[in-house]
Amino acid sequence: MQPLSYYYYNVLEGLEKPSDVPSSLLQEGYDILYRHGGRVEMDLIAKAEDGDARGEPFHWYEDLDAEQRAKLHKALEDNNPAKILKVMQRNGYAGVLYHHARAHFQAAADVA
Repeated sequence: MQPLSYYYYNVLEGLEKPSDVPSSLLQEGYDILYRHGGRVEMDLIAKAEDGDARGEPFHWYEDLDAEQRAKLHKALEDNNPAKILKVMQRNGYAGVLYHHARAHFQAAADVA
């Protein structure tokens, strides 16, 4: 993955703080997203597409319309985590990113 632009960090700074993430965990999730600089977003969408291909779609991915899924797929192909952030937030799924970051990237963040 190529180095991320200032644009990515601008989008991340503006990421809405989701209501489904306990306030005590918000900063931790944000820090993990920031530290991994796009890897969380790319990993999440790759896993969502893989699950969909196996007939086991993530509930939030299944709820997106075809246009939004196409935008996420294109962002994944283009290695554009900023676009993934924007699409996820616009569709009300910013919390999914925080949960995914804590569930799959927390140990790596603790080591760093």
